[in-house]
Amino acid sequence: MKRNSNLKLRFTYACFFVISFLAFVSVANADSFGQDQGFFISSGYDAQGRSQITATLRKVSSHAYFYVEDGYWNSISSDAHNQISSQIDTLAQEFDNRIYPIETNFFGSEPNPGIDDDPHMVILLSPLIEKAGGYFDTANEYTRNQIPDSNQREMIYVNINGLADPQKVDPFLAHEFQHLISFNQKELLRQVSDENWLNELRSEYATILLGYSDNFPNSYLAGRVKTFLSSSDDSLTEWKNLPPDYGQIILFAEYIAEHFSAQVIADTLKNNLSAGIASINDALAKNGFPQTFSDIYSDWLIANLLNNTSIDTLFGYTRESLKNLHVNPSRVLNNIGDDITLVFSDNIKDWQGKWYDISQFAPGQNNVLKISFSSPSLASFHLVYLILKPDGSISRPAISIFSPTNSSSDLYLNGIGSNIGRVILIPLKEDQIAGFTANEQVVNLLTSVERIKTMPVQPPVLSTIIQPAPKAAKPAALKIKAKVKKLIVKSKKKKIK
Repeated sequence: MKRNSNLKLRFTYACFFVISFLAFVSVANADSFGQDQGFFISSGYDAQGRSQITATLRKVSSHAYFYVEDGYWNSISSDAHNQISSQIDTLAQEFDNRIYPIETNFFGSEPNPGIDDDPHMVILLSPLIEKAGGYFDTANEYTRNQIPDSNQREMIYVNINGLADPQKVDPFLAHEFQHLISFNQKELLRQVSDENWLNELRSEYATILLGYSDNFPNSYLAGRVKTFLSSSDDSLTEWKNLPPDYGQIILFAEYIAEHFSAQVIADTLKNNLSAGIASINDALAKNGFPQTFSDIYSDWLIANLLNNTSIDTLFGYTRESLKNLHVNPSRVLNNIGDDITLVFSDNIKDWQGKWYDISQFAPGQNNVLKISFSSPSLASFHLVYLILKPDGSISRPAISIFSPTNSSSDLYLNGIGSNIGRVILIPLKEDQIAGFTANEQVVNLLTSVERIKTMPVQPPVLSTIIQPAPKAAKPAALKIKAKVKKLIVKSKKKKIK
C-alpha cells in the first residue's frame, strides 16, 4: 500500500526534530559491510511501534544492501546469527539473479542510481507486525527538505520473521520491488500517480511472473485464491488494502495474462495516464486487442462463476491449478414455478461482482421469464446475462446486455424448458472510471423474477447482443517467458498482507 505523503502537513514538523536526526540518518554514496545506520520506519508496521531504528549492513550484493535491525540481531544467539546470515545470502541470490533482472526487464527500471546516487537499493530486515510481509514507502524518494522523515534511499522494508520461508519472503520482496519500479516509471519519469488497485495488480502479477505460484499447493497464489473466495463480491477498484482485495486483483491479472498478454500489464507503466481503467484500455489497444477493460471485466466475472473453457474459451482459467475455482453465486433462484415472483435487493458499487443464478425451473406452462429492475439510479446499471440450454451448452449469442431505463425496465426471455435451462445474470455498475477511494458509494438495485405465459405484444428492444470479440494473435515478441524459470494506510506506503 502506498503512503500519500502530505507535504504541507509534514512541513509543520519542528525544525529541531529534523536537525537533531540528520546525524542519525546519513546518505552515503557507497555503504560498507558492517556499517551501522539509522533509519526512519513506520510505527504502524513496526512490531514495537517505533519510528526510528538502527541497523547494521550484513550483506552487500550486486544490487542491494541488506541491513538487519540491531535490536533483533542482538537478541538472538550466535547460532541464530549464522542461520540468519545464510538466509540473507539465499534471499540476496534470489534478488540478484531472478527478481531484479526479470522485473526490470518486464516492467522497466527502478530509480537508478536514484536519490542517494548509489545503484544499490536498501532492503531493511526488521520485525514487523504479524500480518505485514513488507512495505514500500515513497517518502524515502523525496529529500528531507520535502519530507522530514525520508531516508533518502531507494529501499524496501521486509519482515525478518518471514525470512526463513522463501515461499513467503521471495514473493514479498518481488511485490514491493515492483512498487519501487512503478514509482520511477510513473511518478518520476511521467509525473503521474497510479491508482492503488492497478499498482497493486502489477505487484501481484510480479509474483506470478517469477514463477512463485507454479508449484500451486501452499503457494503465494493459492493463499490469494483462498482470500478471494472468502469475499469474491469485493469491488475491484475500491482499495481497502484487505486480503480479499489482493486475492481479487491477482486473479484479474492472471486472467489478463492468460487470455490476452502479460505485456498488457507491463504496458500500463508505459503511458502517462493516472486512471487505471484508461491505462489498461491504452495497453490493450497498443497490443492489438479490440476488447476494453469493461469487456474483460465482464468475461472475467463469468469465468469466476462458470470456469469452463469448453463453453467458451474466455469463460474460465487455463492454468491447471485454477480449474476448480468457482465463486458462489450472490443469489441462487431455484424451482421458479408458474406465477411465482421472487424479489430481492442488493447494494452495488462500481466494478463489483454480483452473480444471480436462475436455474432448475419447476414444471409449468409459463415459458417466459420476466426480470424487472428498479433503482434510484437505474441508468447506472447494465445487466450482462447469458443463457445456458437445458443440456448445459451455451445459447448463442454467448453474452447479451440489457440496459434498463425508467420507462423500460423489464427484460423478457422466451423458452423456459426448451431453450432456457439456466440464466446467469450479472448486474454491472460502471459509472466511475477514475478517482477510486477506499470507500465507494453504493446504489441499490431491486430485482424481481417471475414466469409469465406470453411475451408482451411489443417488448422493448433494449437488449444488445455482445459476441466475444475475436482475440488478436499474440505477437511472438510479447510471449513473456514467465518461466525464467517460466500491504496499510492510505498515505505513501505499500504493504503485503
